[in-house]
Amino acid sequence: MSNSLFLGTHSATIDAEGRIQLPASLRDELSLRQPEFRFVATLEGDGSVCLREREQWDLWARALVDEAPRDQRARATLLTIAAHSAPVKCDRQGRIRVPDSLLSLVGVDRRAPASREVVLVGGFAEIRLWSPAAWEAFAAQARADLGGGLDRLLGGVAQAPE
Repeated sequence: MSNSLFLGTHSATIDAEGRIQLPASLRDELSLRQPEFRFVATLEGDGSVCLREREQWDLWARALVDEAPRDQRARATLLTIAAHSAPVKCDRQGRIRVPDSLLSLVGVDRRAPASREVVLVGGFAEIRLWSPAAWEAFAAQARADLGGGLDRLLGGVAQAPE
């Protein structure tokens, strides 16, 4: 079981070969010495690509499949997740190559110089990859609801803003 704890907000640029250099603070949480170290990248409903270490992704995906209701909407959601997930190698220098097909779905294009910037956000057990504009929109909304979100996480009742 992974003990990685990914934190912080980091800017990065996709290089000419389509690789993203993970910032040192994120790399420090990884065991890059493992042969064929992998993440699995998955399109998320919030406008990001989520990078989970392979072992964590396997547990997450198995829980989704095992606990999903057996209706058409659930089957379509599972199929969409499977169709928009891909293994991602992390080399010993801490560089990853997320497939262009996933990047384009979140507004990032390594072939367009103006769209090569990404924001990497540590989400405790995962790393989220965003376009800068999508991250700013998401972060502003999440900060505005931080009190209510904390109440919900801590089991309290969120108060409506006055």
